[in-house]
Amino acid sequence: MNRRIWTSFILTALLTLTGCWDRAELPEKGFVMGIAIDKADDGKVAITTQIYRPSQGVSAGARKAKTAYINISTVNQTLSRAIRDIPIILGRKAQWSHIHLIVVGEQLARESHILDTLEFFYRDHEPRLTVSVMIGQGKAEQYLKSQPLIENTTSQQLFQSAEKVSTWGGKTLFANLLTMGLQLESELGNAVIPYVYFSEDTPKVIKVSGVALLRKGKLVGRMEPLLVEGLQMLTNDFENGMLEIACSGPSKNSRKKTEAVEVGTLKSTTKPVAFSENSMRYRISVSLDVSVVELGCNEIKTIQDERKFASLLEERVKELLEETLDWLQLKKFDALGLGNRLYRTNPRLWKKWKSDWDDRFARAKFDIVVKVRNNSSGTTIGKPVSK
Repeated sequence: MNRRIWTSFILTALLTLTGCWDRAELPEKGFVMGIAIDKADDGKVAITTQIYRPSQGVSAGARKAKTAYINISTVNQTLSRAIRDIPIILGRKAQWSHIHLIVVGEQLARESHILDTLEFFYRDHEPRLTVSVMIGQGKAEQYLKSQPLIENTTSQQLFQSAEKVSTWGGKTLFANLLTMGLQLESELGNAVIPYVYFSEDTPKVIKVSGVALLRKGKLVGRMEPLLVEGLQMLTNDFENGMLEIACSGPSKNSRKKTEAVEVGTLKSTTKPVAFSENSMRYRISVSLDVSVVELGCNEIKTIQDERKFASLLEERVKELLEETLDWLQLKKFDALGLGNRLYRTNPRLWKKWKSDWDDRFARAKFDIVVKVRNNSSGTTIGKPVSK
């Protein structure tokens, strides 16, 4: 009798359990890996959406014949309406929780505020704010239509390139929806994000280097990769990279005209020194630890040799920082965030200077002090190996 009672109780309890009434099966979704956004000829928005192609359990030979993704192109009055048109072609709803990359075409970036263009990604619940954002030279769609070199999808390839170039090469600054939004919505309103383009080589390859400059949400220019290294140093974002020194005299090794070091750690600080109605002066202090990678015309055998080599590096870094600052001041583009810093420390003065801050930044003076410490020569030989 007790067994029957317990059986009846369990069956009754099972009937009251809820199920997944609003679930969506995997075959109903198309997982988006990346999207390219361009301005169409008639003023509409054109998007190319890269969607992962799931394996259908076919033979290995058949799988190799297909790419791991497909591109769906749609055009409509707004981005959200163009997205809603994806099922017309794909037969599945676009799922945005796995997207890696957003590429915005150059024309659209110059003519429209980028936050207005990307409003969908800030409001919809599926995309994450960690999605990488970059500006593409020419039409953005051409980059997603190119074949990846090593990754499964072009979106993943570009995402990895931006991240690794920023971390290991110092030739761009990685940006996502969150960091870009914070920059553009700050008091200063300037932002820098990665720039992607095709090389002039044959065959052409996609390169992610340099940064696009955004002022008030619109593209206003591009900074070359070498200067981005200087910008990373000025903003204390430099993580790893190489520095080269040109040989001043005839090289003892005819095969090498430059020397190179790898930067291990770099720390920089920027502090205001003097403010007046017509001038601003800042002191920039940079310290870095390096290791010798290539020697071509110098020898490091004594403490004096090491100090001389460090002095050459200090001059090289100082020249790079001065060149970067001159370029930014010529463009009247405060990429260092000095305006935001002034707003936090002295909001009353910032309110007074905000309207003509670009001109004030262009006239600012900078005193640069660089300190280099050589940690290693890479070998026990303090001279060119082939000597």
